[in-house]
Amino acid sequence: MDERRQARSENPWLAGDLYLQTVAQDHGLDHLTLATREGLLLSGTPDRDLNNRLAAVAPVYAEEPASLKPGMLEELAQGQPLQLWRVKIRERPFYLIGVGTPTDMPEEVQTAFDRIFARPRPASRTSN
Repeated sequence: MDERRQARSENPWLAGDLYLQTVAQDHGLDHLTLATREGLLLSGTPDRDLNNRLAAVAPVYAEEPASLKPGMLEELAQGQPLQLWRVKIRERPFYLIGVGTPTDMPEEVQTAFDRIFARPRPASRTSN
């Protein structure tokens, strides 16, 4: 996780992308995408086209995998294993979908996303 600490951003979308790149590298995944329960991309590793496709299928893969066209997931993941984890950010459900070596996702990922996408604190005012 040291690499992300060197590449930071105040922008939560970019910070999420940077964090996912580090998590993917640390866990042997070729790709990692964070999707909303509506199938929209929130953050992901560099391939935007693949991010959008994975985000779109994540809710269906999580809730009704049998309704997906046969072979669709294999083609999308180019024959690699596809994994899905449910995460909550600010008490809302999201899907983290990964392509590559099967792995366990550490609980610290949940904590990191809560921090990255937390509401900004109001600026404190100083009196003169």
